[in-house]
Amino acid sequence: MSAITLIDYDAGNLASLEGALDRLGLAYVRAASPDQAAATGPIVLPGVGHFEAAQRSLRERGWWSSLPTLVAEGRPLLGICLGLQLLAEGSEEAPRASGLSLIPGVVRRLGPGVKVPNMGWCQVRQGSAHPALPDPDGAWLYFVHSYALEPSADTVYLADHGRPFAAVEARGKVLGFQPHPEKSGPAGLGLLQSALAWMGALPMPSEAPCN
Repeated sequence: MSAITLIDYDAGNLASLEGALDRLGLAYVRAASPDQAAATGPIVLPGVGHFEAAQRSLRERGWWSSLPTLVAEGRPLLGICLGLQLLAEGSEEAPRASGLSLIPGVVRRLGPGVKVPNMGWCQVRQGSAHPALPDPDGAWLYFVHSYALEPSADTVYLADHGRPFAAVEARGKVLGFQPHPEKSGPAGLGLLQSALAWMGALPMPSEAPCN
């Protein structure tokens, strides 16, 4: 059975994400290295902390070289928070460290003139339509970040903190959430379910996703 692969590289709070997937009744496995990944199904790259430290950890575990190959082979990939930023070409937080370049753009520091990090609830609005995600209709999602991608043609949802920034990005089968959907209440849980369902996630045996 297809299962969600959660990348475990000591740079993501997997407990809250696993709790959300349990509530949705979705099958998942933790994978510290690519050989532990499920054979099929979406891959989720969570992340908190510093861009370069996360990149180094992913390199050490073999994920950095494997992820572009898996995406090229058709595996869906979802990045969350720092996980989204790692999908980009690079970040001002670590100018010498490259990103995975699965989503165009460079991650830039928020501001000026606003409190950083941006910690709390921000209202999101639709940028471009995407089959995985409905119009958010002004939903409030929970953010914890100091850097973000600037809006582009790949931006599905936007939010504002001193300037507009990309809250959700999409390129092919690659999606990225700057907010933490697993910490964003019913709205975030619904968006996470919609994204993973579009990516082909299946419920656990004898379980059904919540409505």
